[in-house]
Amino acid sequence: MINTYWANYIEMFSWNILATVRLHYKISETSVDRMTTALIKYKKVNGLFYSLEYDRSGGNHIHLLLDSESSMSSSELASGIGKYEKSVTYFENVKSKKAVSNYCTKHLGKGIMYDLKIK
Repeated sequence: MINTYWANYIEMFSWNILATVRLHYKISETSVDRMTTALIKYKKVNGLFYSLEYDRSGGNHIHLLLDSESSMSSSELASGIGKYEKSVTYFENVKSKKAVSNYCTKHLGKGIMYDLKIK
């Protein structure tokens, strides 16, 4: 399955932050691409993987895996995507690359948008 392929592939990268971004409106594919393109240009981010997942309520959210400088904060992430700090609803150091790779790819192949961006 495509999600297993991607989970195994992205596990090889040096992810150190797992984050979730939720906005008060539905995030379009164009919008998530713009946000992550801006973020990859941010000096503290070396690479990222994202998946745009749908909620049962009809909304959606972004899961982000980041390869960044260890000093990066959730407010810097919010600034990097051009959003308020409250939009970053989860921001933690990665404890297991395998676990976060599987988590962020669990819905791939079900019509969700995802991408890998490396400097």
